[in-house]
This record gives sequence, structure tokens and C-alpha cells, in this order.
Amino acid sequence: MDEQYGWYFTAPWDPVSVRRGDAFGFRAAADYFAELLAPGLSNSTFDARWISILSWCLQWSDVAWRNAGGGDLSRRDDQRARYAWLRPLELLWVDRTLQSGQTTGQLRGRRSIERWRKADRRLSNFAMSPDQFRRYRQVGMYGAYRVVLRTIPGLTTGDGWTPDTAARALANLVNDSLPHEAGLKLTHFENGTRWGNWSGGGEARFWEERGWKLAWVKVGGILPTADEAIRKRLPEAERRLLEPALFGAGSTRRITAEVLASAKDAKTHADLCDVLANSSTLSKRIKSSSLALLPDFTRFTDAAMSAMRELWNEINQDAANQAPTVEKLARSRELRSRLDILRHAGADWLRAPNRSEFQHQQVVTHLAESMRDALTPAEQLRVLARHHDEHGGGRRWFREQAGKVVPLVKTTDIAASDYRFRLRPICLLAAQCGVANMNAALDALAQHASDDEEGDIL
Repeated sequence: MDEQYGWYFTAPWDPVSVRRGDAFGFRAAADYFAELLAPGLSNSTFDARWISILSWCLQWSDVAWRNAGGGDLSRRDDQRARYAWLRPLELLWVDRTLQSGQTTGQLRGRRSIERWRKADRRLSNFAMSPDQFRRYRQVGMYGAYRVVLRTIPGLTTGDGWTPDTAARALANLVNDSLPHEAGLKLTHFENGTRWGNWSGGGEARFWEERGWKLAWVKVGGILPTADEAIRKRLPEAERRLLEPALFGAGSTRRITAEVLASAKDAKTHADLCDVLANSSTLSKRIKSSSLALLPDFTRFTDAAMSAMRELWNEINQDAANQAPTVEKLARSRELRSRLDILRHAGADWLRAPNRSEFQHQQVVTHLAESMRDALTPAEQLRVLARHHDEHGGGRRWFREQAGKVVPLVKTTDIAASDYRFRLRPICLLAAQCGVANMNAALDALAQHASDDEEGDIL
């Protein structure tokens, strides 16, 4: 490998216990379209305010980490040590938000923080178990925004950790918004702190007791965006820093946002995909053939998830029989209707021109062909269950065994997110940064109002 390149791991590769949103193994195809339309984002990146707050967290955790002897990010152990100083600040911002009286917004880890608060903040690691505390690196606020922080120039130096020009400016803006007692200064970290006493497990206690002990005593200033304000513009000073970073002139993200804003007649997510695939403006930035399959893909995957959810509902209709037979399930009129819609959407996918040239088409085509060849509702149901079992990502919902469909998880463990391409996040970020009026597009997406895939599981 050329010496100018290096590898940076900003999150561990341990699997999340319930991997959401890939019931059929279509994630690679969905990510392909998402990266074309909204590079550098994720379905969890929808509050620009958290980019500002996390910039502040990165700046001050960097100070503490370096004072404690850090400086090398080339090894995974070093990265874990770096994150140990960042994680408490993420959680203290959730606590600070709740302390202010705000209870909505993107607040990952909220349930644990609420337990911690009820215990007068005396429980270690914010009332999380060791496993929950470890996994917060994946499912917490930094985990939701790490791609943005790593890939968008000006936020970090490219490693996802070290604040760059834009992040430092955002961090200063956040710090200046805080009450005088809650703002941080470099002198706070120059008072003879024995860093060795806090490293290696005491980082959370350091921030609670020494580093930012007034985080919750003095509330006010910038907070994560509440649900009711999620479409509103951020203050001008913040927009001036975020807009050029996220939506630079001529950037793909800006063009996508402007095309979506122009789709005044779109009523659904699929309508927006039609507009994107047929946009002459976007085709100047993205090869038009790259998006040609987007409308057929989204309609087929939506139909597959609709049938999947209805099958799951039917399995759980009879509390006395949690493993109904295929024949019984196939008698459901609603399920039969959704399976029929799926077959028709699959036929459209199979007729799509140049489908064979799409590098991620194999798994999608496999389900479409199998549904085409299944002539009865019972056969179609078996096709759906078998494809989910063989190709789905993460924990399986159910499995056909000896003519019955056996649920494999509790009803509360299921997340039935449709396959999405970061359209809601880019619309919200564009609205917050003042790029355009995104209300029409957001109204079209309102039926899928939560694309925050990992949710608050702690």
C-alpha cells in the first residue's frame, strides 16, 4: 500500500444485537443509491445541531485525551482510549437536554440517562451495563454522525476525531452559547489534574466530577433540536458555518436538496424517487443511468417490506398459537393482497432496462423471480419467508419449519424500516441550513417520519 494512505476505525465492528432495516438483504443496493444522492450522510444524520454539539464534544475531549497522554490513533486500542473521553460528553448533553425540560429530539441513550437522573446521578457509567456502555460507541450520538465527521472536509482532519477548522468554529459557537459557569476554558484542564487517576475507566467520572460538573446545574444555550422545530432554520451564525460544509455550491448534496425542493407535486417517497431519477440537473452531476433503476427498486422494496410487516402481524394475531401454519396465514385477505402487489412490483423490476448491469441486482432479482414463479399465496408466503431467512441481515424475524411459520424474536424486537436513501435526512439538514424550502418534500416523506434506524435502545 502506498505510504500516503492509512486506515482509520471510528467505530468497532461488533454487530448490533438487532440489526435494523435489512430484512431482505437489499442494504447494499439501497446504500448504492444513498451514496449517489447524499454522500457522506446516513439515515441517522438529520439534526444539524448535533454536528455543532459533537464538534464541541470532539474539541474538549481532544484536550482531555491529549493531556492524559493520548496522541496516536493508528491502533484500535488507541481509538478506544480516545472515545472513552468523548462518550461521557455525548451523554451529558442528553442529560443537559432533559434537565432543560426538553424531552424530544434525537437523544440516544435517553432511557439510561433517565434512570441515572432518578438515582441522583450516582450510578456509574450513566446507569448503563458494561455492554450497553461499550455499544454506545456504535448506537450513540457519535455513532450516528461519525460518517459526516469523518468524510466532510473541515469537520475533522479525516480521521473522524481531530477537529478541523469548521468543527473548531462550531465548537466555539456552542461554548459561547453556554451560561458562563457551564462554558469550558483551557485553564480548566491546567490545574494539576492527575490524569493517570482518570484514564482507563474513570473518564466518565472525570467529566461528571471535574471536567464538566456544571453541565446540568446551569442549563441554557444551544440544545439538540426538539421535534417540533426539526424543520426550522438554525440561527444565522450557525448556518453560516454548517451550510458551506454540508451544502457547498455545486455539491451533490446541494443539487439533490434543490431537486427535492422543486418536487412540489410529489406525494410519496416513490414520487420523489421518480423526480430524482428524471432530473436533468442531477444527471449533470450523476450519470443518469446510475439512477434509472431507483423508482422500480424503491417500489419493489416497499412492497416487500409491506408484505413482510403484514405477515408478521398475522403471525401474532393468535396469542394461543404462536406458530400458525402456512395454509392458515395464506387465507388472510390482506396478506394475499400485499403478496399480489409484491408480485406486480417484482414484474416491473424484471422488465426494467439495463437491470443486469446493476452491480447489486442479484438478491433483488432473486426475490422478484421467485415471487413470479410462485403461483399460489401459500407458495408466495414460503418464498418471502425463505428469502428473509437466507438473505436477510441480522436477526431473523421468523422461519418456516414443518409447514408452520415460527417467530424467532419478540414483537418488540422488530424494526420494520423501509429501505431508504437518506432523503429525509438531506431534506431536514437542507431546511435547517436554509438551502431551500423543503416542506413539500418532507410532507411527501411524512409517512416514514423516523429514519433514525438504531433508535434509542439503551
